[in-house]
Amino acid sequence: MISNNQCDYLLFDISSILYRTFFVHKQENDETIVGLATHVALTTLNKYFKQYKPKKVVMSFDRASWRKEYTASEQCVSKRPYKGNRRKDMSPAQQAKYARFLNHLNEFEALIGQHSTIISLAADKLESDDLVAGFVQAHPDKQIVIISSDGDFLQLLKNPNVTLVTPENGKARSLEEYNNNADYFLFFKCIRGDHTTDNIQSALPNVSTVRIQKAYKDPFEQVKIMKETWRDENKREFMVEKLYKENQLLIDLEKQPTEIRELITKTIQDAENKPHKFSMFHLMRFLGKYKLEKIAENIVQFVPLLSR
Repeated sequence: MISNNQCDYLLFDISSILYRTFFVHKQENDETIVGLATHVALTTLNKYFKQYKPKKVVMSFDRASWRKEYTASEQCVSKRPYKGNRRKDMSPAQQAKYARFLNHLNEFEALIGQHSTIISLAADKLESDDLVAGFVQAHPDKQIVIISSDGDFLQLLKNPNVTLVTPENGKARSLEEYNNNADYFLFFKCIRGDHTTDNIQSALPNVSTVRIQKAYKDPFEQVKIMKETWRDENKREFMVEKLYKENQLLIDLEKQPTEIRELITKTIQDAENKPHKFSMFHLMRFLGKYKLEKIAENIVQFVPLLSR
């Protein structure tokens, strides 16, 4: 954990910050929502930039995920669509509004990627999770602070060079709930699944925490639980081991398919090698378009973040 409030890389899971603002203000019109989202993003970035004084700033953006392709394929064991329960309560009009919001955010991504010195990570098929984890794996000897509320990043705390900070309250997160053991955290997650957030099937529904702990510690109990079978409401039979391995693929950020891991590596290398140049002209034009007057009035406060 960073003890002196300085780091080599300050890494923002920026998409999660932008999405959160949309859902808080989804009753507003399109232009207002985009303005609010980018205002919150830039002020949050600047807050932590000043706090941690990084040598370099990195932003990671979401794209349509390879996980959705996998769970829609014949290979998928659970047949449960990845993130298929998200936005299910939104009306068609709200879904269309969200799609327009994502399109508008492409302009923000372009501003960061083309007209600032921030390292911008994004590629088709990759989620921000993949790229954040890949960046950590590519820099094992660098002090990295990740700003994200995504609980899946707890697995990255097995790396002593990583600090994970919740953007809403600035608090560093820990694995204390999981006995300070990242391997146990992953074992627990891959057994339990993630129905609420990512619509990932539990490998053994209703299994107790006590039994998961026992299976993690005892190889015999682990083999026993993996060989169990159960049936869902449609009478389909599942073996725990097969669902567990599928959940590893979807959750463990070191176990993506080979071609995806190669894409992650290439995306990070290309982003780091790309020349970066700050443009005040493009920044002010963007701020004017979305009526971000407060940021424009205090632009001097944001220039170090965008031009470091």
